[in-house]
Amino acid sequence: MSNQIIVATFNNSNAAYDAVAAMKMLKDQGLTDFKPKAGVMVKKDDLGNLSLLESKERPLWGTAVGTAALGAALGAMSGLTGDAVMDSLDSDFVDSVTKDMRPGMTAIVVEADEKSTRPVDDIVQRGGGHVYRQDA
Repeated sequence: MSNQIIVATFNNSNAAYDAVAAMKMLKDQGLTDFKPKAGVMVKKDDLGNLSLLESKERPLWGTAVGTAALGAALGAMSGLTGDAVMDSLDSDFVDSVTKDMRPGMTAIVVEADEKSTRPVDDIVQRGGGHVYRQDA
């Protein structure tokens, strides 16, 4: 198993919610080695600002949000700076994600253990999304 930060970007929130539902089914059915630890959903507005759609009060996976890596991912995606952010994520990873996220797009940011990337990749592809990964 590999601990990953997985960012999946979608053109709209409906596709992102559908992907989350499918990922929850993967976890609940136990048919794969996908074990999400924490996750949030963010949307980019017309001004380029990110806002949380899913948060600590309403987490994607029923777990507390706030791991260092997840916080760093969100901080980096929203343009915040700081040693913790830069130390946790590779700048090429952040650049790739932020370039892909145009206004109106929604992203799922998940910290998870996964043995195979294919189940999540297939889910995201069905929703017309794109997946980015970095070791957490």
